[in-house]
Amino acid sequence: MSAKRFRDPIHGFIEVDLLESKIIDSEPFQRLRYIRQLGTSYLVYHGAEHTRFGHSLGVMHLVSKAFDSALFNYEMRNGKKLFDDETHQFYKRILRLYALVHDVGHPPFSHAGEGVFANGLKHEHFTKRMLHETQISSIINESGDITPELIWLIFGAKDTEIIGNDEYKLPDYKFLKSFMDSDLDCDKMDYLLRDSYYCGVNYGRYDVNRLVESLNVYTENNIMQLAVERGGLHAFEEFVSARYFMFIQVYFHRTRRYFDYVLTSLLKETLGKQITSDFPLDSYLNRTDGYVFNEIRALKDSKNEHAINFCNRTVFPCVYETPSQSTTADRESFNLIHNSIKKQFSGMHIFDDSADKLATEMPIIEHFNSDDGKSIPILTKHSTVPRSLLSESNLLSGLNRPISIRRIYVEQTNADKVKKYIQDISSPLEE
Repeated sequence: MSAKRFRDPIHGFIEVDLLESKIIDSEPFQRLRYIRQLGTSYLVYHGAEHTRFGHSLGVMHLVSKAFDSALFNYEMRNGKKLFDDETHQFYKRILRLYALVHDVGHPPFSHAGEGVFANGLKHEHFTKRMLHETQISSIINESGDITPELIWLIFGAKDTEIIGNDEYKLPDYKFLKSFMDSDLDCDKMDYLLRDSYYCGVNYGRYDVNRLVESLNVYTENNIMQLAVERGGLHAFEEFVSARYFMFIQVYFHRTRRYFDYVLTSLLKETLGKQITSDFPLDSYLNRTDGYVFNEIRALKDSKNEHAINFCNRTVFPCVYETPSQSTTADRESFNLIHNSIKKQFSGMHIFDDSADKLATEMPIIEHFNSDDGKSIPILTKHSTVPRSLLSESNLLSGLNRPISIRRIYVEQTNADKVKKYIQDISSPLEE
């Protein structure tokens, strides 16, 4: 029986139980209301004011539906249950709790804010600390059979922490993790629909209900993998295509990338407050988008150029960019043009950006391999041997390369001059 219902613009009503409701009402989770899901993208798409709060609820809702659907379809296909009813419900509760809290460690402006982290830290480090060191820990412990340590062991622990740990149950826990970390996980399912909706674009839309209803489980050598029935192939194609186009059109939008750069510069160079692994959680909890923006406004009043550009939405124009899946030749041309501009306009402020810095988040489609645990097998009615997405979908074969976009930005007053210079030096390169 649900303790509360949330009306969500993407999924309709989302029901939560008493334990989940207590987590939602906790300070670390309520903070997510003030962390934008897409960082600086609201400066490009004015509707992109949505937050990590709604996204976290949506992922919890989807992971519950996806888990039930996969196990139901497995039973229909194989004539037996994958787990007994008690284990099924226990694992679903673990999945829902992790999905709910998976983003509580995000810094202000989400991924853009990670630029101020020291020593390569990621938001997952602070998610772990929120799980173990805040009131969320005591709330989860109220369940009696689920602990923060168990949740983190399944979803966040490094391989070195798992090896020799009797608490880590193979293959069950590896299978559970695939619902939150795979080529087809519920985190991606929600953010594509949610980001598309709030940005006012169609790129991220796909048939989520058909996709979820098509989930199944493939087992081989005592390994369980999340799979898709062939009847859901077109919905899967939509999902992968949606992710690809959202990266191209939204997540790597040239103006958004520029403001990410400005924000990172402000955080690192001007504010001078790097966040280390032992940063006090009380201070971290106080850091929201509004907190950072107030500091930036104060810098604007002191005539800081980056702060003025950020507050006034002053953009350096992009004067050159490579194709989205740039070749070696494209990258060589970029380097030649970049070096020529720096030499010709030595006193000018030039910013270059490489979107392939986010390679771990690229929608790369791989051939199915039962050992990797991430690629998604396609199940057919007439064979016990699964097929790979690439062998089944001609539509997606062209996406089997990572996105790699490189751009050059210059100050507004010199943009036309630099564009003309690039045209002049590019003509011989293209002959």
